Amino acid sequence: MAFISVNNLTAHYILERYGERKTIHAVEDTTFSMNKRDFLAIVGESGCGKSTLAKVLYGAVNSQLVVVNGTVTYQFEGSEYVVSPSKNTVREIWWKKLSYIPQSSLGVLNPLRKVRYIFLDLFRSHGGDYDQQRVVEHLNAVGLSPRVLDMYPFELSGGMRQRVVIALATLMKPQVIIADEPTSALDVVIQNEILQLLKRIQSETASTLVLITHDISLVPALANKLMIMYCGSPVEFGECRAVLSNPLHPYTKFLISSIPRIGDKTMKRSIPGYPPDLSNPPPGCRFHPRCSFSDRLCEEKRPTLTLVEDDHYVACWKCR
Repeated sequence: MAFISVNNLTAHYILERYGERKTIHAVEDTTFSMNKRDFLAIVGESGCGKSTLAKVLYGAVNSQLVVVNGTVTYQFEGSEYVVSPSKNTVREIWWKKLSYIPQSSLGVLNPLRKVRYIFLDLFRSHGGDYDQQRVVEHLNAVGLSPRVLDMYPFELSGGMRQRVVIALATLMKPQVIIADEPTSALDVVIQNEILQLLKRIQSETASTLVLITHDISLVPALANKLMIMYCGSPVEFGECRAVLSNPLHPYTKFLISSIPRIGDKTMKRSIPGYPPDLSNPPPGCRFHPRCSFSDRLCEEKRPTLTLVEDDHYVACWKCR
């Protein structure tokens, strides 16, 4: 049995503006699974549903983000926790077993409270006493001085704030960490440090990690599994090396061909057209308006992820 199972997951944003109801098809009919200690990178253009998928995996659904169909299931030491249209039991395991690192550290850290009290709130929320030594040791592990405990978030650099958030998310040694573009708005040097830090934490704690990113060039040195998302659904999924060395979906091929390489001066081709509107996605394969290989079947019927090689899944009619 898989450690994490996502089955036919569909999640929509239900928005009401000026008396009109609008549905954003952010995640559609998504199915995949992960084993313990997997490092999955989810890659795709901005607006393809990556961050929404991360929120649903974490169980951060509300009146606007609704799970319409399907389930997310976690298996922790014989106990099952589920996110579905009818229940959400993963909130019980937030921080202790399941943690989330959002895109912006400024959206997590209260600017009016010193870092020390943010850690104190975390201990209190789990019914424990504040453990100064444990916090200091954990800060050292993420490359921060204990001095940050007596500082306000606005006194820290972007990289330092992101490290504080990572320290908060990993303090309870969760078994699953979901990181939603944790290096956004950071310079290249700090980006690399943060990503290597996550890799080290994952290795030391034997945790399972899901990384959301739009930069496919970061993936090979980090992940062992790769998912390519387009317009709310995965179009390719499998072992990272297999997907990168032998991309099968036309969209994946475009993404990989866009990676800059040292010494390569050839002109890079952009993907024709524009990403579709998730409030009114095209019928059939959602990539067909931008695909030079599409035909009537692609326009009328939507493909699902299908196993085409060992642990290599593709949602494309031309790859069957």
